[in-house]
Amino acid sequence: MATPAPLDNRPSNIMNRNDTTTSEDEKISVATLSSNRGQPNATEKSSKIETNESKNDLEAGISSNGKDADGDDVLPKAPLTFPDGGFGWMVVLGAFMIQFCGFGFNFSWGVYQEHYVNENIFSGAGLTDISWAGTIGAGSVFITGPFQSSMIRQFGTRPIIATGIVISACGLILASFVTKVWQLYLTQGLLFGLGAGMAILPALAVPVQWFDKKRGLASGISVAGSGIGGAALAPLNRYLISSVGYEWALRIMAIMFIVVVFSILPCIRTRVPPIKKGGPLFDLSLFKDRGFTTMYLMGVLVTFGYLTPVYLLPTYVVKYGMDKTTGATLVGIFSGVNAVSRILLGIAADKFGRFNVLFTCTFLGGLSCFVFWLNAKTLAMSVLFVIFYGINGGGFVSLFPVVAAEVVGVEKLAAAVGMLYSGNLFGNMLGTPIASAIVSASGGSYHWAIVFAGAVPILGAFLLLAHRLSIEPRIFVKI
Repeated sequence: MATPAPLDNRPSNIMNRNDTTTSEDEKISVATLSSNRGQPNATEKSSKIETNESKNDLEAGISSNGKDADGDDVLPKAPLTFPDGGFGWMVVLGAFMIQFCGFGFNFSWGVYQEHYVNENIFSGAGLTDISWAGTIGAGSVFITGPFQSSMIRQFGTRPIIATGIVISACGLILASFVTKVWQLYLTQGLLFGLGAGMAILPALAVPVQWFDKKRGLASGISVAGSGIGGAALAPLNRYLISSVGYEWALRIMAIMFIVVVFSILPCIRTRVPPIKKGGPLFDLSLFKDRGFTTMYLMGVLVTFGYLTPVYLLPTYVVKYGMDKTTGATLVGIFSGVNAVSRILLGIAADKFGRFNVLFTCTFLGGLSCFVFWLNAKTLAMSVLFVIFYGINGGGFVSLFPVVAAEVVGVEKLAAAVGMLYSGNLFGNMLGTPIASAIVSASGGSYHWAIVFAGAVPILGAFLLLAHRLSIEPRIFVKI
């Protein structure tokens, strides 16, 4: 694919950045800014923050030592230039490890599900009953999304992340003592997912504040933590369960998560200060922006199909004569490929355009269900499917917050990411149960469930394409 020509006249409300970066801009000190606040220069006057928010709003949450009132390290202005490196890579590391612990453990849910079912841990509870705990855990990650902006304004980014990881750890510890399946729903499901979401969602919005030209790469590395976490934690949990029992496996995971996240918490350093002023519990005014609404609907649709292949493949391959180990191996291949693809697609997005790559990989991910999964009756075709789906599926996760930053601007991203990911709740919680119900209603045939899993991301991709064409109707243009 040839490198497309640069876009000459992008709408200013979409491309919220200054492409000219000087070393002097990057080294602005707190003291210098403090001395010049009374007479801002022309660049500062043109900032979107200066346009939409008053000077007092910005300064209200910042003390003289460069920290906000809640201890978050911030620069006292939202600069128009981006370091594209430096301490930003430490921020990426922090977000990566939070993803590793939160989403990574969710991806390894199948290990616990297999143990609970085969060892009859919860008497009388079958596979469908147990599977709801994992689905609730995946869906409840996004429950706090609409409230993230309000919570960050009130308490700060780091305290929210710290509180979330403690709540999720408590969920795992409590799960090690439960005896009823409904108690598992509340602990390893709801409580863990709720706390993990409080940690994950704020962390997603921080790395993009440090990068411009490398924003796709930075976001890709950050969210790759979930795929690598799934690939690493699944075998670790399996080993712990066989060695010390599932109860201590859960407790060890809880302790590990607290130690890891509190160790990297200093890396989570915001550059856009939280605005210390009253506001709604969640900002519905974001839906007045057509681009934001398009992104929200896209997220709802894509997530109805995103996890369906991962959760259904282990039972699907058994139907066609392959063993259970093969199903677990395929999921592991998906997690590994998915993690690597998030980084590679981030690089591609920086080169060819973030809208372009997000549409392409989301469309191809859905298309692969029709081309490969419908015909995956052999091991070779099944492997081909998980590789192709893993490559393209990773793009949605890594580029969704990046394109959101393009649509709403970096200074509104904390509020926007929370609201956008709240839409993922519906798909993550209901997508796989709907597909499973389709299988049951079809007498065990996976045909229409696969059609469902492929159709919804394709529809979401075309929603994004329609918005992209409204911005720039030329196809082969970087945007």
